Amino acid sequence: MKLLEEVNLLKEIIKIYSPSEKEKEVSDFLFNFLKNKKFNVEQDKEWNVISKIGSGSPFILLTSHMDTVSGELPFRIDGKKIYGRGACDAKSPLAALLSAFIRFKNKNFKGTLIFAGVTGEEAPNSRGTLELMKKVKADFIFLGEPGSADGITIGYKGRLLLKILFRGKASHSSSEEENPILKFIDFSNKVSTLHKGSNLFESLSYSPTSISAESDSNVMPSECTAIIDFRVPPGLTHENVLKEISELLDGEIELVEGVDGVITSKNNILVKTLVKAIRENGLSPKYKKKTGSSDMNLLVRLTENIVTYGPGDSSLDHTDMEYIDTDEYLKSIDILEAAISEIVGISSL
Repeated sequence: MKLLEEVNLLKEIIKIYSPSEKEKEVSDFLFNFLKNKKFNVEQDKEWNVISKIGSGSPFILLTSHMDTVSGELPFRIDGKKIYGRGACDAKSPLAALLSAFIRFKNKNFKGTLIFAGVTGEEAPNSRGTLELMKKVKADFIFLGEPGSADGITIGYKGRLLLKILFRGKASHSSSEEENPILKFIDFSNKVSTLHKGSNLFESLSYSPTSISAESDSNVMPSECTAIIDFRVPPGLTHENVLKEISELLDGEIELVEGVDGVITSKNNILVKTLVKAIRENGLSPKYKKKTGSSDMNLLVRLTENIVTYGPGDSSLDHTDMEYIDTDEYLKSIDILEAAISEIVGISSL
């Protein structure tokens, strides 16, 4: 594609509002876009869009998610900045990977390139990626998430998302019956001090995101329900953290999501190829470790040769000021093309 086409692709994807569970429109758009360009393309039952070119090994997966968080934002353009929901997370990385993939259509290269736009990343359990993992083989994976054109994300924390029910006894607020809200506070005080490392990435983080205990102002509630999001550093497993938490808890736990952290070595071949490609494009590479989680936490089960890369300022993720600079976006496509070319040209694979 020409540069203008690559920018237009980005614009069209951002225009389509696609929160988790409502990705069909953007999925149909990408399916038809690839079909019209004469690519072999499929949609699966989770509305993932998958296309392949080349043959044999190595198998190189280029994947990012089509869904966004909820909250539609107006699409607008201000100079070279494109604003809209998902402009940063993760439609610009998605469009960059797809554009890089298309650049290889008429090239002779060794191996199979697989593009996959997946659903459900912003919802618990990443249903799209879990379905994708059942049907693709991957020796190398480039995952698209924002980190800037010069950024290489080598690590994510894991996640332990729990729904906890604290029970008490409905009674007058002046009574001495057990108050489930106080049980929650006591639990919070205990777990908030667990596994503190030298920085946020190395620490177990604790964030209650929803608390419900409805009653009248003079009535002690019978129940308090809390949704709690723990972010688990690499080196700890979410199973061990869950066991440790259970021993401190006077309540009932429902596991909503559990996934371990992931870290990729700076000596990983994909990291090295990105470092080289970034430098060749006039930038200085920066390594990043993120305190959230992503589909990288799951995809590492397919191969340890995995890295996360994509344009966009990740501090804008999920905010009302999401935007992408088109120069950065186009630069990231060049960098991806160079890095992928390096991989498919390695004769020892």
